[in-house]
Amino acid sequence: MSHQIAVKRRIIPDPLDFSRRGESLSGEVPLAAFGRLKDELADSAGTARFVVRGESFEKDRFLVLNVEADPVLQCQRCLQAITWPLDLEARFLLVPPGREMPDEGLEEDDFDPLLAERDLDVLALVEDELLLGLPIAPRHEKCETPNPRGTDDSASPFAALAKLRGTGSTEK
Repeated sequence: MSHQIAVKRRIIPDPLDFSRRGESLSGEVPLAAFGRLKDELADSAGTARFVVRGESFEKDRFLVLNVEADPVLQCQRCLQAITWPLDLEARFLLVPPGREMPDEGLEEDDFDPLLAERDLDVLALVEDELLLGLPIAPRHEKCETPNPRGTDDSASPFAALAKLRGTGSTEK
């Protein structure tokens, strides 16, 4: 069973039942709707597309989240805008309320444990994954460093010091 959700409806009432039934939700959300993510963007235009689906394996219940977005970040080298395509997948082991989070799950690369509380906010999960998917220091493959003086690098402030040193006093 699949549902399209709008920004207004973003809650999974019972994540354990959702995964047991193999349900799925999909949607598209403006990047500007994510408060924490918006602070990291050079431009909040664009959307994030997501699909969250429930899966069962033996007695375990999982949520699988796929997110695609093309956020615009600021290149840390040239300070210009750079589009950073993201195609993310995260798998969460649902841990029923009252049950202890598995320690071995924290070391597992295939999934992360997630407390299966009622009224799970899907957009909060989407925003978390987008934030985790962003690079620490985005930059273009090839770009020039900014030149704030608008001149070539040979006219550095140290060139003036070199002239003074060369024409200065010759006392010893």
